Amino acid sequence: MKLPELLAPVGSAEHLKLAILSGANSIYLSGENFGARKYAENFSVPEIREAVKYAHLHNVKVYVTVNILIKEGELEKVANYLLELYKMGVDAVLIQDIGLVKLINENIPELTIHASTQMNIHNIEGIKWASEHNIKRIVLPRETEMNELKEIIDYAHSLGIEIEIFAHGALCYSYSGHCLLSSMQGGRSGNRGTCAQPCRERYELNINKTKKINPKTEGEYLLSPKDLSLFEHLDEIVNLEVDSIKIEGRMRSNDYVATVVKNYRKRLNKLRYDKTSQALNRNIKELERKSKGKKGRSTDLKKAQDKENIAKLKQEQKLQNLESLEELELVFNREFTTGHLIPKNNPMIMNRKKPGHQGLYVGKIHRYNPQTEEIHILLKDNLIHIPEKGDGILIENNPNLDVDDNKSKRDEKKLKTKQDKRAKRKEKRAKKEINQDNQNDGSIQTYGFDISSKPVLKDSKDRHWRKREKDKDIEGKLLVIKRVRENKRINFPLVKGSKVYLTKKNSLINEVKDLPHKKEEHYIKKSLLELYFHIDSDNYPHLKGNLKLDNGKVITLKIKGEKAWEEAIKKPISNETIKKQLLKIGDLPYYIEKITINNNKSLFSPISEINELRRTFFNKLEEEIIESYKPKLEDLEIAKRNINSFNEELRRKIDLKSKVKNSAEEEYKLSAYINSLEILRGLNNKKSVFDRIYLEIPPNKDFEEISQEILENKSLKEHDLNISYCVNFLKEAIEISKDQDYKLIWKLPDIAPKQTKESIIKIIGILKKMNQEIDIMTSLIGLDESLKDKFDVNLYGNYPLNVYNIEAVLERNNYKTLSISPEIYKKNIKDLMEDYCKEISKDTSLPELEVLVHGNIESMITRKELVSKKQLKLISKYSQKQRKGNNDSFDNRYYIDSNEYYLKNRRNQYYPIKTNLNEDMTIILNSEELCLIDEIGYLKSIGISNFSIDARWKSLDYIADIGKAYRDIIDEKAQDSSESENTIAKYCPDLTKANFDKGLK
Repeated sequence: MKLPELLAPVGSAEHLKLAILSGANSIYLSGENFGARKYAENFSVPEIREAVKYAHLHNVKVYVTVNILIKEGELEKVANYLLELYKMGVDAVLIQDIGLVKLINENIPELTIHASTQMNIHNIEGIKWASEHNIKRIVLPRETEMNELKEIIDYAHSLGIEIEIFAHGALCYSYSGHCLLSSMQGGRSGNRGTCAQPCRERYELNINKTKKINPKTEGEYLLSPKDLSLFEHLDEIVNLEVDSIKIEGRMRSNDYVATVVKNYRKRLNKLRYDKTSQALNRNIKELERKSKGKKGRSTDLKKAQDKENIAKLKQEQKLQNLESLEELELVFNREFTTGHLIPKNNPMIMNRKKPGHQGLYVGKIHRYNPQTEEIHILLKDNLIHIPEKGDGILIENNPNLDVDDNKSKRDEKKLKTKQDKRAKRKEKRAKKEINQDNQNDGSIQTYGFDISSKPVLKDSKDRHWRKREKDKDIEGKLLVIKRVRENKRINFPLVKGSKVYLTKKNSLINEVKDLPHKKEEHYIKKSLLELYFHIDSDNYPHLKGNLKLDNGKVITLKIKGEKAWEEAIKKPISNETIKKQLLKIGDLPYYIEKITINNNKSLFSPISEINELRRTFFNKLEEEIIESYKPKLEDLEIAKRNINSFNEELRRKIDLKSKVKNSAEEEYKLSAYINSLEILRGLNNKKSVFDRIYLEIPPNKDFEEISQEILENKSLKEHDLNISYCVNFLKEAIEISKDQDYKLIWKLPDIAPKQTKESIIKIIGILKKMNQEIDIMTSLIGLDESLKDKFDVNLYGNYPLNVYNIEAVLERNNYKTLSISPEIYKKNIKDLMEDYCKEISKDTSLPELEVLVHGNIESMITRKELVSKKQLKLISKYSQKQRKGNNDSFDNRYYIDSNEYYLKNRRNQYYPIKTNLNEDMTIILNSEELCLIDEIGYLKSIGISNFSIDARWKSLDYIADIGKAYRDIIDEKAQDSSESENTIAKYCPDLTKANFDKGLK
């Protein structure tokens, strides 16, 4: 059984040591710049160098994240940084920007590239592209499902590419690399490592900006997923032959890094070496295999028995790993999910109640004594980590818990003293206040504190425990905790049934602090060393070693002592003494599996000289290990020359004004994104202002139906594109646009898992057989080249390609046009255009560059649920009334939902919610429309001649009028811009320039 590499997050020097001592095979870290976790502690270049040395000495690989999008003005700096990383011998760099892939391959070809999950390679065409571009490993999106993963692994391995998946840590709501929500809200971009995590804020689902859809019993964190944990499914991951499993968490605590890495290492080792664990896994798999093969009514009983036996075996397996599971819950988590990979209900991915640390569930409040301030907690079965003094607990009070008023009155009558009655009244007031506060939002209230005095543990099995009347119903263990003095004034009702979580365990924190000093708890994979000692004919000592590193390299080192040994006057030094001194290696990460002493002379040497020989040997051995990871001198020299030439070309300036054609000479083009045949027909009856139409096929189901299917977790096969619908849609579109002044281009979905991708290929193939020609717009790396080669279509690049710099343009030189990322600001675009003009003078076949100047930018695309079952019921009731009598007002073949759905944030901004042809995907648009109408002159002055408007989901009047407004400004027909600006103001109440003026933070 080959175990996957265990890859640990390192955000600081402390993380580094803890991750390695806890059993990581490899670590990933970032420099102070160019990493996707800008606000982690991170490492300076000298610190990276030291980290690489420490890791390599301990047989641990180092991957450095350079996984942000690079602005034009940063290319020289990042090129020098990559050269420095190559020089110090890092094992790989993690890359998002396709421009950097080109830069590395052309200038530092021996530097290993891993494709970041931000690059969003998610199908075999993307894998093929990666192979052709010298990428050695791909980090798959967290949205990958099991049946997709199997195909990808098999295909990747056939091309010699490794596959890495996330196994533990935070989940993003959006596909990585496709999230602009933080960027559009406040200029902090996830693509630049500064995400402000707006997905962890409160949101409200809203219809038509008038109807709030927020069930009282659900939380308001609609975009906040749980944390991923595949710990209980590591056996399945190992069997899939995944090459690396990744733990997320560079910005989390020391105890998180150490605890998670340690427990994953223990579990992986168990799977490989523990016979009991292996036998249990075999039995589960055998029962599952047999159960799947059974058919017919006669086997229904047997199937049920198998299911019961499988459940028992899995429970036994869980009990085996119970301590580890509890420890994982004690460090930061938002509650755990198996994500998209392990087939469970999709709603299980989201945690709407709160975005913070959940902790370990320990039990429920059995009762609270207001006189003694004692909280009686009925502990859950098999709990290992019982709360102790100094630990932190959190009480979660669901406002919907029923409280028996009659029982409360009976209890009140039993109270004897005024103090007792006062305490009871105080508790009732607190309950009333909490319930009043929660009538509007239905949110769960929490109350946390550190335990200030030693808790009392009682066990129902203990015959010496004298139960009170109130404890008669107890079976199990009861923990009695006193409220801390300073929190007694807090009005929080401690209601029976309230959940209790352990959020901080001091013993675990102390264990992590002590880890560096406890060698017996280290999980370091030491290098195997053979030592040979002998005395030569001149009585000089020699020490030779053969060291086998974990990466397969063998280092041979020989040294000779500085002084000859003398003939012994009294007692010669023994071989045992020599051996004893040579074996004193302390904490060095070597295992001496063999030592040979060849000394048959009667010689003497001071012990200090033997020790000095040993120290010299191991110091030189350390140097040899570090050097073994570094590039060859000739390769390094080639890389230096290449980078110097690259930088010199970047520094070569041109006069941009002289390269830009004047308005009379230039042919300016305006494009529009639409997704309706009715709009396309309508545009034919209007005066043409568009040169290109990017047509997206809308889903042929409404929002409610799609949401229902996502909640029911329909298989991917059921989410195949409706090929007949798509072919007919495009065929009709081609017919409508025949002999028109614009060029029709099919805009593909921006995410294409296996079924979607195969459907796209079939659709284009069918159209070709029908002699129906249509070019495509796409952002799908790999599939673009495949479609171009197979069907000879022209390619147009959509903005999710994330074109930030000239290297990305040159890498995508098989496109007709490329949309520049809407995140970058005017200075970045100018810098890009200067280098673009330099390149186009050498190669006129480069893609034209286009700027999106108007429309709702896609802030997110997600595969996670947005609408819960309870919300869907409320939507259905509301929308049934809306639909009555409207069935004849639109074309049912190409139905677009008549209601408008929004997410409303705490700043009262409304984000439109849309669906696309991928029915298991949801798109969230920006709340404000991008509008650069007063920047057209500037864009023209720096050489931009292609402009686009995203008018999907808009009316015909909107598209025609907004299009004319921009065309008048572009063609300089208007005396001033006031008329165009008035037109825009009529349709667009909320406008933004996004990052165009201020740039990203």
